Amino acid sequence: TLIGTVDLKYDDVSYATVQQKAFLRCGMMPVQPIKELWWFKIGAEEPIYYYDPTSIEAAVMERAKRSSRDNTSLEIYPTQLDDEGEYICRVVVWDNTGNSTKPSIPISREARMMLKVNVPPEKVEITHLTSGRNLSLRCKSEGAKPPADILWTKTSPDGVETELHDLTKVREIEPTGDLYDTAEQIFYHLEENEMIAKISCVVRHHNTNTTIYKNITFVSPAIQNALKVTMQRFADPVLYSSIENQDGQDNVAGLVKISADPGFKVLYNTSVTLKASAPGVFPEPRYLWWVGDQTGIAGRELHITNLEEDKSYFVLAENPLGRVVLQIPVYVTSADYSQWNDSSNDGDARITDASSGLDTGAIIGIVIGVLIVVFFIGFAVWYWTIRDGTQVFSPKKEKPHVIDEETIPFRSTDKPLMRTISTQTLEGRRSRREPSI
Repeated sequence: TLIGTVDLKYDDVSYATVQQKAFLRCGMMPVQPIKELWWFKIGAEEPIYYYDPTSIEAAVMERAKRSSRDNTSLEIYPTQLDDEGEYICRVVVWDNTGNSTKPSIPISREARMMLKVNVPPEKVEITHLTSGRNLSLRCKSEGAKPPADILWTKTSPDGVETELHDLTKVREIEPTGDLYDTAEQIFYHLEENEMIAKISCVVRHHNTNTTIYKNITFVSPAIQNALKVTMQRFADPVLYSSIENQDGQDNVAGLVKISADPGFKVLYNTSVTLKASAPGVFPEPRYLWWVGDQTGIAGRELHITNLEEDKSYFVLAENPLGRVVLQIPVYVTSADYSQWNDSSNDGDARITDASSGLDTGAIIGIVIGVLIVVFFIGFAVWYWTIRDGTQVFSPKKEKPHVIDEETIPFRSTDKPLMRTISTQTLEGRRSRREPSI
């Protein structure tokens, strides 16, 4: 083939994303048949690619091949971080300066270029600290090259997203080998009327066209039917009925839930444990229990011992966005209501009795009625027996009644109640004559 001059078209710097395809351009102008094609990487001991149209095509790097765009450019797939570096493209063609009577002369052309490999963020996490309605948020992007950018947005309950500009920010960039970690901390104050606050850390990596959202949604504790409990030391209830979770997906409303073990109806002089939870509420609320004028007990559980009368207990659920107060009535009965107990309850903690059986009064009435009927039947039989002069029942000598001490029914006055001294329990009255705690 007769050619005069050969020029190579190439890019001084090419960019690729890790695990994707890298393209190193090295095209001939004009396009001519190739005698040899060599690709080298500076620092490598051997060529990474060699092509001879008359004999072989050898790729020392298995991930390298000639591009389908032309005969001389190179493609690497999948790209790895250590593929970054300087490359040399060498193209050899024949040239006899247009004279067919003279032998052709091989002409070699070379081009040097740099390949830059970018790495998108591998991991993004957001952490927080709260102090009252003041939030300290920290977002960290890990394993990016070059370092990622971070910005903050806030989404209103109706879905409008706005960027948070006027914030105090502290940014840190830390190299970890060939990659970089970027962390940024902001300080945000929740307004008094905010019952839900969705704040997003937006990590943007322009070199790989990557954007990652990490959302954190602060939700006020809520109950479906708030009790009108107004106390001087506690604020009024803050209500909210729908939330969004930390991954930005819609979720069921987070409500404060109350459960009781063994139930909300317990036997006289027994114990019960009340538990509070708030699934979906973030941050997790703090709980404070109290009854009457007693000092509050903190924690998710309240253990009550020796309960002797019906009582109403109160629990405060509070996080930076709001607080609610629930009233939980616990009933004492002398009968076994275990089969009627509903040990879990939502919302305003009002107890619903799902039992369709008879209550104690109805059962006692039926028993008394049966005894009256039996009495009249017995009286009628006796009357007619005396009248006719006959004796139906043969007298028997009664045996003396012996009381078995083990079968004597237990009375609360036979055994004094033990008072347990603990900061983690609220117990019932010591006796029926003592005032309630």
